[in-house]
Amino acid sequence: MIKQFVAGAVAALTFASPAMADTDDDDHFMLGWLEHVRIVGLDIELDAKLDTGATTSSIHAVIMEKPDQEDFEDEDESRQIIFKVINEDGDERTIDTDIVRWAAIKTKKGGLVHRPVVELELCLGGRIIKDEVTLADRAHFNYETLIGRNMLKSAGIIVDSSDIYTKKPRCDD
Repeated sequence: MIKQFVAGAVAALTFASPAMADTDDDDHFMLGWLEHVRIVGLDIELDAKLDTGATTSSIHAVIMEKPDQEDFEDEDESRQIIFKVINEDGDERTIDTDIVRWAAIKTKKGGLVHRPVVELELCLGGRIIKDEVTLADRAHFNYETLIGRNMLKSAGIIVDSSDIYTKKPRCDD
């Protein structure tokens, strides 16, 4: 019984795969699990891991100036944050923008860390995507940017886990 179920599931995936591989319509398009991404308006290219296991997107940021989280609720306090993004070649750009909110991120040890969240426009696979991104120290990770499910869904991106660098991050910005 279990063998029949597994065989049926494998057959369904096999027959569905060619149709899915051609999915590149107006609503959905396919990218590899690793792509290049650009921040709109800045001349810098970053590596991005497209991660369906992560909810929110994240970008490597060296924070230069930010308000305290406790002061964030006070309407008179600044909501500005200044941070640098740095790619693997050492190119860096400084961004001065508003904090949208603070995100509580679960750590591997079971605790919580609070990260600032900003809204960025990213060029990924030839499409401009405007969405929330958490700022994090990703220096110990392999990729500067993590594109999570929220951004993947809003952009209609399907991830091909067998491919990388499928499209150039060129957008008219």
